[in-house]
Amino acid sequence: MASHVAVQTPDESVININISSNPLQIWRFSRFKEAAVMADEDDADPELIALLRQSLGLGTSPQPRPADTGVLDSANYIYNNSIDVAIDMYGTKRAAAHIWQNMQQRQYSTQTWSEHELHPKEKNEPTLNFIFTMDLLNFCFWSDTPDRKFTVDYRGKLWTGYWALIAAIQRALDEGIPITSPLCWYMKKRSIITKNSSVDNERPNGAGTAEESTEETPEAANNTASDATTDNPSNESVSDLNAEQASASPSHVHTTEASSDENAKKQEMDEVKRSPDQAPISQSQELPSNAPPETEEVEEEVLISKELLSHVFRSQNGEPIPLIDERLACLHEAGKVLHDHFGGSVAELIRRADGSSAALVNLLAEYFPCFRDESRFERRSVKFYKRAQIFVADVWAAFNEDHFGKFHDIEKLTMFADYRIPQMLHMLGCLSYSPPLESHIRSVKLLEPGHSWEIQLRGCSIWCVEQIRREILRNNPAAQVNAILIDFFLYDTIKELEKDGEEEIPHHRTRSIWY
Repeated sequence: MASHVAVQTPDESVININISSNPLQIWRFSRFKEAAVMADEDDADPELIALLRQSLGLGTSPQPRPADTGVLDSANYIYNNSIDVAIDMYGTKRAAAHIWQNMQQRQYSTQTWSEHELHPKEKNEPTLNFIFTMDLLNFCFWSDTPDRKFTVDYRGKLWTGYWALIAAIQRALDEGIPITSPLCWYMKKRSIITKNSSVDNERPNGAGTAEESTEETPEAANNTASDATTDNPSNESVSDLNAEQASASPSHVHTTEASSDENAKKQEMDEVKRSPDQAPISQSQELPSNAPPETEEVEEEVLISKELLSHVFRSQNGEPIPLIDERLACLHEAGKVLHDHFGGSVAELIRRADGSSAALVNLLAEYFPCFRDESRFERRSVKFYKRAQIFVADVWAAFNEDHFGKFHDIEKLTMFADYRIPQMLHMLGCLSYSPPLESHIRSVKLLEPGHSWEIQLRGCSIWCVEQIRREILRNNPAAQVNAILIDFFLYDTIKELEKDGEEEIPHHRTRSIWY
């Protein structure tokens, strides 16, 4: 038996509901009615109402929730459970006033990003590729020996740290190495191999010959890349290689050809697969002269080589860039993911996010393991997404909030949890450390990635900058400020203090691809 009930919803529309004698249906109806009554008191929970409407089959499914990265929630959880890192709220209030005053004096805005001499100035797709490349590799620049840093000489100036990375990329582009092209990191090459021909019979083990190569770029550059790239290739070898490549084609890539041994093994397998009544072709047998040659299409991956990457990041003082193998793996992985899921295009990746900065961060974390900056803390998974977020922020700033950099929810990004911002926040009196942690940092000891101390440093830094942002807006409601600009300001400030030798405490030292 069912009863017919009319219920007025919070939007003043009337819905007719058929309530059966099913106890679950009756309970759902009572909860829906309760939510509707609460709405009259301005206390309604819209998510509860939407869920109940859906469970009762009323109307369409609720609209999908706006994207959220979960980083700020993770930071709040870490802060609430932290015992070795604390936020001084009075120090945070003082720091907020100091930071906002200095940001106004320097006229800090998105335009500040492009004003640096090393950052690209054009607002186009090559600039987008440049930013993706630099943030793909934007991690871990500190050296084991503090007085011997990874240093790049570019246009008569010496650069260290993050700026050494940018200088090296610009230098490579000046040399004609398309290091910012995803096709330089990874592509697939198809070749047509002739298996049975008179030429094959003259070759040892019947090795086939490549008669045709097709796919994405001219193969001449690919086949000469491994010979043209060494740890210190000469300018002549680079210029010779440039003469062979098309302007939009990747060069200096490393490829491997199938060896004669591999072909021999394949021939043996073919013999095994023949049916018993098929006699193998002996050495004395000859194929008919008019028989068409047997061919096979093979596909192989062409990857950027370690030799080339080492050349791109060659150091002025011989101190190598840290984690070169990990950086190489990031390029290989990102190139393959872009090839397989986004048509080899960073611009397509941006378009998939549909103008949402949070959605773009989540896309990076979902498809690219090297952007999936997550850990565990106090029995819970926590997210940081430092490089994913800074990529979105750099695009937003470089394109001055337009074109590729136009996002309707940029305020959802947090600061970028690394090793420099905690150092600066401690110097400003915003963060304090437990005696064991502070002693560890001042002793310049290695801190393993995923250690509780490391997670507390990162999480509390994010939550601290969020408190600074809120304090600035509380005192200056019209201020155009977000966590991104505060992060940029703090980073630039600590780099200036480092240059002047005015650091009050070392940064913590963690070898990681996350920052």
